[in-house]
Amino acid sequence: MLAQWAQRRVWRSPPEAIWLQRTSRSFYQQSSPRSQVLRRQGIHAKPHPRLLRAGHQLSARALFTSSIPPILIPPAIFTGLLITLWTWKCFWIVVLQDKLLYLSWLPPFSRSETIANYEPECRPVNWTERPIRSLDGTRLTVCEGRIPAPGDRGREAAADPPRKRKSVVICYFQGNGGSTPLRLPLLSHVLRAIRDMSSSPPGEFDVEYTVVALSYRGYWTSSGRATQRGIELDAQALLEWVSQTFSAPDKDLQLVLWGHSLGAAVASKAALAYLSRADSPNGETSKLPIAGLVLEAPISSIKDMLISLYPQKWLPYRYLWPFSWNNWDVASYLEQMAHWQDRPANPPRENHMDGEAGSLCSQSAAPCSRALPPIFLMSAKEDEVIPPWVADQLEQKAKDLKLDLERKDVPGAMHIEGPLKVDGRKALVNFILKRTARRATDKSLNKYSTH
Repeated sequence: MLAQWAQRRVWRSPPEAIWLQRTSRSFYQQSSPRSQVLRRQGIHAKPHPRLLRAGHQLSARALFTSSIPPILIPPAIFTGLLITLWTWKCFWIVVLQDKLLYLSWLPPFSRSETIANYEPECRPVNWTERPIRSLDGTRLTVCEGRIPAPGDRGREAAADPPRKRKSVVICYFQGNGGSTPLRLPLLSHVLRAIRDMSSSPPGEFDVEYTVVALSYRGYWTSSGRATQRGIELDAQALLEWVSQTFSAPDKDLQLVLWGHSLGAAVASKAALAYLSRADSPNGETSKLPIAGLVLEAPISSIKDMLISLYPQKWLPYRYLWPFSWNNWDVASYLEQMAHWQDRPANPPRENHMDGEAGSLCSQSAAPCSRALPPIFLMSAKEDEVIPPWVADQLEQKAKDLKLDLERKDVPGAMHIEGPLKVDGRKALVNFILKRTARRATDKSLNKYSTH
């Protein structure tokens, strides 16, 4: 009985077990004269096909169990499953890297938000939704915000002699997650702080400040799918739209590029492309100087981002950067801007504002000198996404390239809280006013410290 049960367990088929049982009982018949005659004539009974297949399976199983000690079989199976799981996950991380990097779908329902949802938190800043087109025709959305100027200041300014009105447009490039309306309260805080610091007698701070926040393709109500090449085109289209929309013969217009997290790489790349287009024969946008470049909680490169997200060296995900087709690299963009500054400029074509950052030179026979915009680096001390050594690395890179960089570490701030803290907002606003105000005095710039 026990032998029959063992045979059924091995072959998993009752007919095979019965057939094997019958063959095992015929061993006594092999010594019979008839069987000996059949063996001499070379006539042998052909084994059953099922028995052949089962024998092959049994031999393969015996090979596996005989080559590995029984105690190592469970660890070998576990290790194989783990390697398979890692390989499978790494494969999908590489294939779906655009979906994992450009998180336009987080938080849930962020693409259905509207400006009206955050209007009470943004007052007195008025935000307006503007449609624009990217360089490849993709439909984009821009949020434009400004504080209405008091009527008495306009009447007093009308009595002054006619002169160009100074206007500053702050171009904001968001990080990789969420929608544009989610960031409007933060931008409104900064715009209110600029108004408070510049609330002085007319003529001292006669500057109009406007914030335009770009919604990349695939984000919020913008169409398309987010890719690095597409976002680069979107950023360049925003600067062209600003130059065409806000430029006027009676305006002295300046740009400030402000990028947060991944947006810092977008702003750096946009500044590099903007300055490089000044060398082209049709570089119309070169008439507008870039007064400053703000890098808030910036990433250094995709490689550094993977290392910061997966600090454990035994995890394979941090080694996937060679397979990434998203190559955002702020340090490389700073280096390219420094090389652009060192190259000789083309002969001037039009009158430019001499001495302004981001402009070429004034019309003269002398060689042109190039000026890069000053850089403001804001890092959060309690940043849970970007490690502190990224800011140190960028600061050292700027020093090696002899760039004009100012750094501010905001204590107690997390990844998105730099401008929300009083110290961070004060430093950011001081930088913007110092680089853009017509007649900024130390006394007026320090006024915000009491707020």
